[in-house]
Amino acid sequence: MKTYLLQFILILAAFYLPTNLQAQAPGPAPASGNISGTVVEGPQKTPLGFANVVLLTPRDSSLVTGATTDVSGRFNLQPVPFGRYLLRISLVGYPTKYVKNLTVSATAPTLQLATLTMQASTTRLNEVEIVTERELVEYDLDKRVVNVAQDVAAESGTVADVLQNVPSVTVDIDGNVSLRGSSNVTILVDGKRTSLANLSLDQIPANLIESIELVTNPSAKYDPEGTSGVINLILKKEKKPGFNGSASVNVGTYENYNSSLNLNYRYDKWSLNAGYDFRHRTRPGTNSSFTDYLGNTISNISGEDTIRYNFLDQQRERDNLDVSHNFRFGADYYLSPKRALSASVFYRTDDEEGSSNLLYRFLNTDRQEVGQRTRLTEDTEQGYNMDLNLGYRQTFEREGQELTADLVYTNNFDEEGSEFRETLQGRSSRQNTLTDDGNTRFTAQADYVHPLSEDSRVETGFRSSFQRLDEDSRFFVFDFPESRFVFNDTLSNHFVYDEQVHAAYANYSNKYKSFSYQLGLRAEQTYTTSDQRTQEEVYTNNYFSLFPSLFITHDINNDNKVQFSYSRRINRPRSRYLNPFVDRSDKFDVDYGNPKLNPEYINSLELGYLKYWGNSSANLSTFYRRTTNQVQRLRQEAQVTEDGETYTRFETTFLNLASGSSYGLEFGATHTIGNWWRLNGSLSGFRTELNDTQGDTELSNQQLSWNTRINSTMTVWNHLDIQLNAYYRAPTATIQGRREQLFSTGLGIRKDVLDKKGTVMLRVSDVFNTRQWNYTRFSDTFRTESNNRRQSRIFYIGFTYRLNSDEKDSHRRNREEPDRGGGDEEDF
Repeated sequence: MKTYLLQFILILAAFYLPTNLQAQAPGPAPASGNISGTVVEGPQKTPLGFANVVLLTPRDSSLVTGATTDVSGRFNLQPVPFGRYLLRISLVGYPTKYVKNLTVSATAPTLQLATLTMQASTTRLNEVEIVTERELVEYDLDKRVVNVAQDVAAESGTVADVLQNVPSVTVDIDGNVSLRGSSNVTILVDGKRTSLANLSLDQIPANLIESIELVTNPSAKYDPEGTSGVINLILKKEKKPGFNGSASVNVGTYENYNSSLNLNYRYDKWSLNAGYDFRHRTRPGTNSSFTDYLGNTISNISGEDTIRYNFLDQQRERDNLDVSHNFRFGADYYLSPKRALSASVFYRTDDEEGSSNLLYRFLNTDRQEVGQRTRLTEDTEQGYNMDLNLGYRQTFEREGQELTADLVYTNNFDEEGSEFRETLQGRSSRQNTLTDDGNTRFTAQADYVHPLSEDSRVETGFRSSFQRLDEDSRFFVFDFPESRFVFNDTLSNHFVYDEQVHAAYANYSNKYKSFSYQLGLRAEQTYTTSDQRTQEEVYTNNYFSLFPSLFITHDINNDNKVQFSYSRRINRPRSRYLNPFVDRSDKFDVDYGNPKLNPEYINSLELGYLKYWGNSSANLSTFYRRTTNQVQRLRQEAQVTEDGETYTRFETTFLNLASGSSYGLEFGATHTIGNWWRLNGSLSGFRTELNDTQGDTELSNQQLSWNTRINSTMTVWNHLDIQLNAYYRAPTATIQGRREQLFSTGLGIRKDVLDKKGTVMLRVSDVFNTRQWNYTRFSDTFRTESNNRRQSRIFYIGFTYRLNSDEKDSHRRNREEPDRGGGDEEDF
């Protein structure tokens, strides 16, 4: 680790010293235009003089220029650099007016606005109310931005709860995310891989997050990992000077409760932040499955007893308790107005315990019970997650020129224990598994942006990642005569996976009239070693990959835009796909990995159209995704003999398929009715086609699927918000079956109190208790239908109090930044 750190410090110095020692030659003066218009009052169109007109950047609401209207209500803002802006008009006694999506460009340097009308307040001395709310989901051509603060679920829920309201996204029973039907999604935090990103999204508190970016077709600048794209979590960053913060507590049914404390202090060159979160969560649930062996008779032989059956009915009840503590600390220090250092620490402890009771019922051809088996499982897990981040950022005299560098160290460790107790035909057995699971990653990266002219620029950078996964599973069988557990070396397993990825990329972007384009290429060299230490088997897989990308955008006018994009991506097998350790939590249905898996490669094309008008926007996109070496689960029957018992079980592992395709159409829209009702919704349809040949068996499946969701937020009375949402997903295909339909609804109510320094919240998830995950799997010899439910209808009540915070300013900042996001690809 010291070697990696020293290497990166030298690289950082190589970037920094030359730029600091030599004077920067001033770049060419940026091209500019002007914005003009007239401000009037009411239907009489009376000119409003002496109104303040301010031009702001959408990203951070920083001031560009401003003016005061003359006696005839006219104003003229100049010079205005080419770009996209937000206009704010204010005058005492009038509600502040905003005009969004203003663009000044080489093709249209002069922007003459229509007459801007302001309405006088009924009581002019009252507080000025701002009515331009940020939408919950905002659409851009290259991404969707979810403004988490606009979702009532963010007050008490997790990131998974928020994503359930996001177009194209599906969250399963364990908090795993699928995007456009694919579960291979890359999760980033502030554009980086951290231990927080390694957690299931139903373990990340939503109140940590400012916004969520969904990038379905990323450029070469992004890590190409993930079949369907990137979900980037943007953490909250307080910019106001002085001391401020917030504290919250939420209580839910079924012993679900959480609390958080966030503190910020900004003074002179320092910006400090700290936080603590506590979560106590229970997750009771049920699983059931019914297997038809399609006329075949299966035998279960244990000693002298034999059970022959044609159907298997399984019923499971389970309960889980998860208690976690999250600690955060961060600091930014500004060496100069153009140079800053940042550092942060995240530490999480987790303590879980659970139990499940599984009943097997063996049925004959008449579906009469011929035998029973029970299996009781008790699990415990204790672990921690740690992130250490060190960053450097430097800007230059030339606008847009920037250098950033980051070091990220993550370390996750879990100690898991599972005990199994089985009863069959009056005989009992006990087994125990102890697992130490460690994951360490070190990442060094640097990115540099150099403008060549007003419209063109070059981006380049590198990234090196070193990762080790170490999973040591020890299996014990209880010896009843000796009354002790005995180590079983044939079932135990120690698996170590090492991965190095070294990457470099370059992007070139330019503009011609109303067309913008970006060309990119990323090169990666990967070294992997799968070390099956128990069996002394080592598998090495080293490969070099190129990832081109292309974006072409056509600005038809300020309100109509079209974009075509292409990218090549990769999906490296996850550790649980590689580890051959057999999970025996269900004796008759086991899972294990395949250490010889190869990565998937994905070619993705997308065509999108974005339309703005008034308080509405609409996004229409069509996509095609072609995957080679696709990884899918393969479930087969196998007859095994263990501990004197011979029985048939299902074995699920992972294989590289020959190919797979997915293509579809998506439509999303937002609309604001008056200043009190905000709507957004989406409709997606896609077709999945899977093909493969395994030995003498040809596997294929295809299905048209679709999903839709709608979200409604109403401010009905004195800062009382009511939020309703609904989601439906049609069945989707897998290589041996399908995931069945899913439907759920949610309700949230939020009210500001204590002069807007406090907020009271009431939320109900899955109002009608319909959220369940059902699957159908089949082959030539079996058909299995399974139903999975977890307690999802939960009532929450909560309270948040803001410390030394002017909530009015906070609301204003939220509403002045309609396009705020991570900003890696704002031009495309």
